[in-house]
Amino acid sequence: MTLPIRVAPIDQRWRCHGCGRCCRGTIISLRTEDRQRLAEQHWEQQPDFSGKRIIVRRGLMRPQYHLAKNKDGTCIFLEPDGLCRIHKHYGLEAKPLVCQMFPFQLVPLENFAYVTLRRYCPSAAADDGQPLEEYLDDVRRMAAAGNLAAKPAVAPEVVRGQGRSWHFVLRTTDVLERLMLDQRYPPVRRVVHAINFCDLLDQCRLGRLSREKFASLLSMLEQGAAADAAVLFDSRPPPRSISSLLFRQIALEYLRLHPRMVVESSWRERWRVIRAAAAFARGKGSLPFLHKCFPQTTFEALEQPLGPLAAGVLRPLAAYLEAAAASRQYLLLCRYGWSVVEAFRAVALGHAIAMWMLRLGCRDRTPEPQDMIDVVGSLDRATGYGPLVGARHRWRVTSLARLRQIAPLVAWYAR
Repeated sequence: MTLPIRVAPIDQRWRCHGCGRCCRGTIISLRTEDRQRLAEQHWEQQPDFSGKRIIVRRGLMRPQYHLAKNKDGTCIFLEPDGLCRIHKHYGLEAKPLVCQMFPFQLVPLENFAYVTLRRYCPSAAADDGQPLEEYLDDVRRMAAAGNLAAKPAVAPEVVRGQGRSWHFVLRTTDVLERLMLDQRYPPVRRVVHAINFCDLLDQCRLGRLSREKFASLLSMLEQGAAADAAVLFDSRPPPRSISSLLFRQIALEYLRLHPRMVVESSWRERWRVIRAAAAFARGKGSLPFLHKCFPQTTFEALEQPLGPLAAGVLRPLAAYLEAAAASRQYLLLCRYGWSVVEAFRAVALGHAIAMWMLRLGCRDRTPEPQDMIDVVGSLDRATGYGPLVGARHRWRVTSLARLRQIAPLVAWYAR
């Protein structure tokens, strides 16, 4: 039995262009049924797979199984033409369930689940293709076959330590959706309004508020969310030194998820990350070499204004954040114990991260839409990525919130 599945209330489009990005740099978890299907396909009898491991086991007490990868980080079944070998020989339903579902993602709530798109797929990030509604029957079939979203999710806390009730949660997310989709303001202003709302709500004692009083509270906070935004965008104060340090630490984690950055599993790569972390902590002088896809630049240069950008460059980032708000995708972070407010702040901070990464990727040229599509891919991959959903990252986001620095960071890097 699967929860009723609905399309998130926002226009999302996709079709597969065969780019193969979903088969690069991703970890494909395998269920028992997936491993059984792979065994029945007898890949060990194919000359190309002789002596190769198709499945990798990790862990002893609670082992997890993943598809093996080539040395360049690509899936072992990815062919030179960008197509999946399993799909080519046996069809879609012969692939692991994770592969079948991509780029569709289910967000289980109380009485139903939203389906949204993973924007690590460049076609989804560009909203290039058919409306998501046209795939709804396929999503329902795959969800039923894989027993996905089989029961309601546990309601997260609205703010840390308070408000664990689906009624409170959904009323709060309704406000965040309205703020993020308010077409009277440019996208970056909407992000700041939503952050301000979270900051205001975080100061409230929800206690045992009735539903009526909670609704009145949310209405008042929603109206006040835009109060200080204009002043912030007029002054755009630079972030404090401690805020800049925390921000750079977060940015380094996101850089490792960039679609064009291939991270090797080696001691050499680990040493490079350690050296990079030390350089990012200092935040001065030249950036350490991370990957050939990033041009050489300095930390100081990444603080300079970008100047006016074409609407097409900013659109993938705006669409990503709007879809996250409408689908409640950020609630997936709450599975790790985050509150609604904390989870939304982490996603909203992605706006500043994206603009910083755009500076890095386009140091000596005018940014193009594809540059932002790559950046959005990094933001999307953060969902479920240990260093960006764990306790350490939660502490960083909470620290920035206590310093009232998330909205200023967004405004600063949007210059």
